[in-house]
Amino acid sequence: MPSATLMEALYGDLERVVRELQEVVRLGTPESVSGDQARRFVERFAQAERAAASGVALFTPVVVGTGSYAKEGHASAQDWLGTLSGTSAGAAKGRLAAAERAATDPTLTDALHEGGLSAAQLAVVTNAASEAPESTGNLLELLGQGASHQELSDAAARLKAAARSRETAHLRRARVHAHRHLRVHQVDSGGVRGEFFCDEVQWARVAPGIEARAKELWKAAGGGTEPLEAYRLDAFLEQLGGPGGSAGADGSAGARRPSKGARGQAIVVIDAAALRRGTSQGDELCEIEGIGPVSVEAATELLSESSVRYVIREGFDIKTVTKATRDVAACIEAALLVRDRTCARPGCAKRLGLETDHRDVDFGDDGPTELDNLVRLCPQCHDLKTYGGWRLEGEPGAWKWIAPAHPKSAHYIARARRLAAAKGRARAAAAAAAAANDAAQANDRAQADGNAKTNGTIRRNRGGP
Repeated sequence: MPSATLMEALYGDLERVVRELQEVVRLGTPESVSGDQARRFVERFAQAERAAASGVALFTPVVVGTGSYAKEGHASAQDWLGTLSGTSAGAAKGRLAAAERAATDPTLTDALHEGGLSAAQLAVVTNAASEAPESTGNLLELLGQGASHQELSDAAARLKAAARSRETAHLRRARVHAHRHLRVHQVDSGGVRGEFFCDEVQWARVAPGIEARAKELWKAAGGGTEPLEAYRLDAFLEQLGGPGGSAGADGSAGARRPSKGARGQAIVVIDAAALRRGTSQGDELCEIEGIGPVSVEAATELLSESSVRYVIREGFDIKTVTKATRDVAACIEAALLVRDRTCARPGCAKRLGLETDHRDVDFGDDGPTELDNLVRLCPQCHDLKTYGGWRLEGEPGAWKWIAPAHPKSAHYIARARRLAAAKGRARAAAAAAAAANDAAQANDRAQADGNAKTNGTIRRNRGGP
């Protein structure tokens, strides 16, 4: 155990590092550096932030245990930590709870001593450990592999879902139902902000239609300059029966109605063993596509819904199917859903709005629509690949995101996307104009033929040639 003298020396080092860091912030002139230089500064600041968060988590349990915070005039530990960190007492209370749980777990304590855990990551790991104590090692291993916060959260959700008994899952859903709500309030700067909370099964009954319509609106706008989430709101308002659409300030352009083609389908991906058993175990899947892990009991509630599709996973090798029939296409789609549960780009893990991309040989180059050549990406990562030159190499579960020789900025990619969308709209307009012209010419010919037949009939009736 380190001596008091060593700890005092370490505290002196900490004081010096903090002063130096504050000096960098005080003297730094962000406007004088390039984007790449600024990115490197942010990366180092983020490292310092994680190290600091780990240190806070290691030492706060001692402050709480000794009651030392009262010597600074604070009535509670969360008030003390909230004041120090500039957060609310509620947020500080969550950090304290995570730190106290970590102090009882040697594996987590060792990870904190490495200085690489952020406050948010620690909260996810300790929260998962409260329901699935054996999950800590798995989650820390994921972080060691460079998992993003979203990937960590998804893994924690799966481990917690697998650890719940049927009774626990039932009580959890009852609690969610009891606290369901929809809250809205007007924002001072204009507009209305809302929040809702409901059971996953309830949301699965409406979400697919909203997502399908949002994609339809987004594509109709040429993958417009507005994000998909903006069109998701338009679709949501349409489903409620309001005008929806991307209306202007006067609301004049918002009278679009949902099309019949926008009917979505909820997709449940479940392992056959979990379905037979009635509960999931370990790494077994039981998820609603685009929502996340649910209990088998919750998933099977949707069996009677005509808009729900079940994909049951049990050792089916889709690679053996090669013919391009309608059934094969459905099998390939199902295999993609099972394989690419989230955006395939390492570190992304987005679930909503995923698009199917020809990974190796592009569709425009006659790339085959086969599983090995397909991958699911979110719209933003799809843009990075299509317009930014990034490549996805490797294999499922071990994808590698390969940078181009000269990576493009976000502004360049956005301009390229807008240009491609404009060209697409121009091609569509030209095709529509050509089709309209062909239809008009066909109509003129039909009318001319009709007139000729009519004139011929009149002449014959008059006895003419």
